[in-house]
Amino acid sequence: MRSSLAAFAVVSFFACSPGGGAPTETCETTADCSGERVCIDGVCVEGTVRDAGGDSTTDRPDAPLVRVAEIRVEPATVTLRADGSSRPEQDFEVIGIRADGTETTVTVGIRWSIDARTTGELDLGSGTFTANGVIGGTATVTAALDGEAGELTASATVEVQIVRDFVGPAVPADPASLFAAPVEDGAATAGLVYPLDGAVMPQNVYPADVQWTRGVEGDVFRVRLAKPHATITAYLRHSGAGFGNHWLVDEGAWRTLAQTDPNDPATVVVDRHEVASGRAIAGAARAIRFARAALTGSVYYWDIQAGRIVRIDDGTATPNEFMPSPPIAMRGEGPCVGCHSVSRSGRYMAGRLGGGENVGAVFDLTTDLTASPPPSVYPIQTVEPTSARWWFSSWSPDDTRLVLSSFEAAPHGGQMRFMDPFTGVILPVAGVAPTNVTHPAWSPDGTQIAYVANVNGWGGVFTDGDIATVDVAGDAFGASRVIHTGESLAGSSPAGTSDSYPTWSPDSTRIAFSHGSGTRSEDQQAALYVMARDGSGVVRLDAANGGDTTNFQPNFSPFDQGGFFWVSFLSRRDYGNAEVGTAGRGLQQIWVTAIQKDAAPGTDPSRVAYWLPGQRTSSRNISAFWAPRPCRTDGEGCSVGSECCGGDCRPDEGGALVCSPPPPDRCRNDGETCSTTADCCEGLECVGRVCLTPPG
Repeated sequence: MRSSLAAFAVVSFFACSPGGGAPTETCETTADCSGERVCIDGVCVEGTVRDAGGDSTTDRPDAPLVRVAEIRVEPATVTLRADGSSRPEQDFEVIGIRADGTETTVTVGIRWSIDARTTGELDLGSGTFTANGVIGGTATVTAALDGEAGELTASATVEVQIVRDFVGPAVPADPASLFAAPVEDGAATAGLVYPLDGAVMPQNVYPADVQWTRGVEGDVFRVRLAKPHATITAYLRHSGAGFGNHWLVDEGAWRTLAQTDPNDPATVVVDRHEVASGRAIAGAARAIRFARAALTGSVYYWDIQAGRIVRIDDGTATPNEFMPSPPIAMRGEGPCVGCHSVSRSGRYMAGRLGGGENVGAVFDLTTDLTASPPPSVYPIQTVEPTSARWWFSSWSPDDTRLVLSSFEAAPHGGQMRFMDPFTGVILPVAGVAPTNVTHPAWSPDGTQIAYVANVNGWGGVFTDGDIATVDVAGDAFGASRVIHTGESLAGSSPAGTSDSYPTWSPDSTRIAFSHGSGTRSEDQQAALYVMARDGSGVVRLDAANGGDTTNFQPNFSPFDQGGFFWVSFLSRRDYGNAEVGTAGRGLQQIWVTAIQKDAAPGTDPSRVAYWLPGQRTSSRNISAFWAPRPCRTDGEGCSVGSECCGGDCRPDEGGALVCSPPPPDRCRNDGETCSTTADCCEGLECVGRVCLTPPG
């Protein structure tokens, strides 16, 4: 027996006639009718009420049954405003329109649905929508009824606007009034310098530190970040020394901005109220975009000043010194680890100890490495005969081999060798190992190793170099070939004949590299390029380079997310302003650029880069490697939906953001998360945990 009566249940009845039978009764609800009569169209009739399928007798309904020709949902449109702590609600109701034009409220038999749950939840019994207060946007609420001539449907639109306001210390009352009539004055504007205009970021990146360059004590600033359905505003008063001309965006507000209106850019504007003149000076708008992507896991990079490899975990902005006391190298050098590489699984790290003797070590990143000295995978021998020595290394895709560029071969470059990372033993190989090489990079498909050939100096200091590849199968070297010569870009900007640091895209189809006057990132010049694995289609990454010529060490992350590959690189360009950024100091910092997967041949596939949050701005930071973490299962904490294994990131009953299962009552639309293509609506494919329209 069904718990509620379909609005268009089949009713067998005997109409009352003037010649006899029960008297005619008018009614508003079935409760007005005597006996077993039911209320239909305002008249009590007798009969058996059955389901529309005619299979079972229902309970006698309290609400009236109606015969209607069409329906509508009221209100047809509604806008709800959430301030970050509120979860506003809206009740929808169905109005039935009879054939004669009269109307009645329908309360039974309604099948409610909603096309997107990112902005809130719809109670499928009552038709009440509750915003989650985290994500803004538009959703369509639909009601369906079984009519005599077929299904009737009607829809309404609910818009959710997220508005978050932040007011700093000592800001005057009613700060919005200070900016009622801003004027244009380019010489007095706040001078926004970060984030960069056009930058593309993943949704789970840590909040940006918005920075500008002009201001004096007493000035008031309005920082505004906006999308069509989200507005984040902060009012800040310049407090004098230490103010820093910046605002680190509130984390919850940043998550709202990242997930709301995912197809729209966010604008960033800093307006200045000048205390001396009393004028409000309009700032120029910059636009940033969030890809439907989550770069989860950790980044391991070399903090040169500290002599340590440090780690930044996703969603955080604090470097973690997971190995505070690296092993001592030969002759007491160190403690220091550098020139490291991380396995594709993220479990193991190889690195050189101390200074020029280059004794290497391998560490298991899943173990506690805080002891002094930390445990290594194989015992380290720092006296003759030492453990294996190398300049640079790269891991095989299955973590079972390290390819090394050894310093022992003359005249300049090293010889390529294989090492068992669990024993530290150099392995015998078949075939001819390339020599005079450095910067090896094993392809994710395991079939080739890219490297720099024909170098004119040791592995870290050379001014001539070409990109080459060698075929590999097991512990055997196959054919090798130069696929790009440094000389071919001698007249580019910056000039030079040095190719360096090749890196493979996750699908093994492309190689990115840097090219310029040399390989030393502290004082030489270089720009980033990408090409096909055979060396064809070389393209300068102008958007990533950003007009700067100090870009080195590109490194593809393992992530294929949001239609992009993601590449870290280091640059001496200014990050932000001089107070809280690095402006004017020329320090290497790690940046990240998105590489469009389906870019047209010959076009720049890169996007404007963002600064990797969490770095020390007082140090030189280089050599970033990503260690992925699995996607998060239902019930795990999250910040954005793209972190979850095919589900949504939505508040639980306590309001905490957790990964939630895909809505069971509908397919996933374009741009929504998925686990397999079966989750997606017809014509869409699940690509990188997002339902997308396939090319072509």
